[in-house]
Amino acid sequence: MRTTVKIVLLLLIAVILFGCTENKKSSTGINIYTSGIHKLEYNNQELLVDLDAGFKILPMPMDFDGDGDYDLVLSESGAYAEAGIFYFENISGNVEMPVFRRGAKISYERRRLGSDGANFEVSVVGNHTHVLTPDNVSERLLIYKDVPQNVFWDDNELKLTEKGYDILHFHKNTQWKLVDFDGDGIKDLVCSAVSSRSSRLRGAGSNERTKRYAGVDKHSKLVFLKNTGSNDNPVFGDPVEIVKENGESLAKGLAIKPMFADYDNDGDLDFIGIGKAQNGETFDVPWKKSFFIYFENIGTKSAYKFSTGKVITDGKMPVMMESRATIHTTAIDWDKDGFTDIIAGDEGGRVALLKNTGKIVDGVPQFLQPRNFQQKAKYVDFGALTTPRVFDWDGDGLDDIISGNGIGNIGFFKNLGGDIPKWAAPEYIEFGGEIRIIPDEALPNTEEPKWGYTTIDVGFWNEDNLPDILVNDHNGNVIWLENTGTRTSPKLAAPKPILVEWNGESQKPEWIPGVSTGNELLAPWRTSPFIMDFNNDGLNDLVILDYEGYLSVYTRFKKEEKLFLNPPERNFVYLSGEPILLNQRTGSSSGRLKITFADWDGDGLKDLVFSSKPAVDWMKNMGIKNGKMVLQYMGRVVSRTLMGHTDGPVVSDFNNDGISDLLIGTEIGVFFYWQRTSFDVTTTMTTSGKQTPANYKYFKR
Repeated sequence: MRTTVKIVLLLLIAVILFGCTENKKSSTGINIYTSGIHKLEYNNQELLVDLDAGFKILPMPMDFDGDGDYDLVLSESGAYAEAGIFYFENISGNVEMPVFRRGAKISYERRRLGSDGANFEVSVVGNHTHVLTPDNVSERLLIYKDVPQNVFWDDNELKLTEKGYDILHFHKNTQWKLVDFDGDGIKDLVCSAVSSRSSRLRGAGSNERTKRYAGVDKHSKLVFLKNTGSNDNPVFGDPVEIVKENGESLAKGLAIKPMFADYDNDGDLDFIGIGKAQNGETFDVPWKKSFFIYFENIGTKSAYKFSTGKVITDGKMPVMMESRATIHTTAIDWDKDGFTDIIAGDEGGRVALLKNTGKIVDGVPQFLQPRNFQQKAKYVDFGALTTPRVFDWDGDGLDDIISGNGIGNIGFFKNLGGDIPKWAAPEYIEFGGEIRIIPDEALPNTEEPKWGYTTIDVGFWNEDNLPDILVNDHNGNVIWLENTGTRTSPKLAAPKPILVEWNGESQKPEWIPGVSTGNELLAPWRTSPFIMDFNNDGLNDLVILDYEGYLSVYTRFKKEEKLFLNPPERNFVYLSGEPILLNQRTGSSSGRLKITFADWDGDGLKDLVFSSKPAVDWMKNMGIKNGKMVLQYMGRVVSRTLMGHTDGPVVSDFNNDGISDLLIGTEIGVFFYWQRTSFDVTTTMTTSGKQTPANYKYFKR
């Protein structure tokens, strides 16, 4: 059976791997893509890059192909437009850090298999590897038996008591795992239950469910359900909340998964969660709530007693993931050395090994810092929530890709040449010795900052003929990274705020995570800055959304050989003369727009191309009237849904045919590319004839 399954899987992978994007030569002899909008490929067969499976990755390590080594089955649990379960084959064998073949999708719909893809949990019973998950409405607890052989087809239900169903029904997220929790040789159930929620049922039984919800304990918890039956015919008892020796819930103050394992090899089950230090421990790091916390079982195999938690360290430094958000962990002896390791997926889609060294220091198992797994390169990717710009960063005459991402990096993808370019692996761009922008302030009364949302533009900001980078970060603070290097070897200084010569009090968005002082510019969050000489006076200006969401320009002026910015002017208008309100939404839905200006229709004027729903829209430049740029809304450039947050469109011409093409950064981190054959084709929505103006008014969808 295993041999047959492996052959089928290998054939599937071969089709995916070798079914590459079709291309041909145009009438001008230049290579072009012919498959419309598609994922941009590295075109670099020997390249290794970080394994990446999209957005908010949940790892399920197992020997999926039956060849004796561990592979990775990954659930892309958070993507809006592209989600599913992927298989990454281990092509190195039983080594600590294997290389993986690029992923093959084995399920195209995460909700078909379970509750939004974020609650799968691998359980090993004897020689069998099962996956447990609530169903997609959290009514039943499913067990997919022998997943490597059955590939999620053999689904069954694990029966619970009424109080067990209360846990399943009344918590937003539950994860369930079969483990021998009390040491009697029979697999019990343990569950992590996070965030209470009402039943929301309709029809028969809904009133009874609502009444029951009102009377149950709904805080986040870890519970144990004893199996009084057998492994083959389990009978699970009522859930018992797992507490520490001081009587507090083991789940208190933690991000929890059912991470019970014998981490210290003393024969009983310990626990690891993520949260702040429990014992007054302090570390010289900017983040205080993203530590891995170890809770030792100081009781016995059959009668647990969990101690107060201690931070897991690698020497003197805490072990921490690069991404602080949406970390999905699972416990497994990955390298088969007898010590239980941790495999962790993060929001950006990467998967890392946290190796258990087998050493114990001050009662705490020692783990190495996370190391990202590598895969054979296929699609150009930069984590999640990518915001690319196209610019010749290293001065070699080829357009490169510079991009921000969700966790606050700025990456450089070097163009290695070719009509269909070959790309190098991304390099983090340093600025003042740092590689990540994370604002100091977070939203009031919330957790520490986790995101950077580096939304960028690249251009000549201070008239020294060296390209700089402007960044709008998660909090809306617009900053300048000055290039102090050379044209072929850029070097960026530490961030400086962008200053505006306000006429009176500075304008600040009504809702914004960040703060600013003095003349510092605070813009709507997650909106891209754009450098352009709007008024053709020889000085580059700043175009961005103003404090109310209108597309505006901060014009530049010079005084005593120093450059300054004027307050914003709403100099982008419709044919009617009405200023363009690019985002009509408020609160946390404000901002969130990426813009670029380029000649999209070949008439010599720079049009507005911007993110929207489902993907990308554009407005035609009708010329300047009374000092204002008149724009006509044309509708969608791309109608295929690529986003869940917002996409990051930018215009490119990698094949140098003089026709503007489109590069789009997405929530899942992959760049999509559309190479056009003519300026007449301005949208993917028509197959013949030029695009005409939309017959509906633009609004931020």
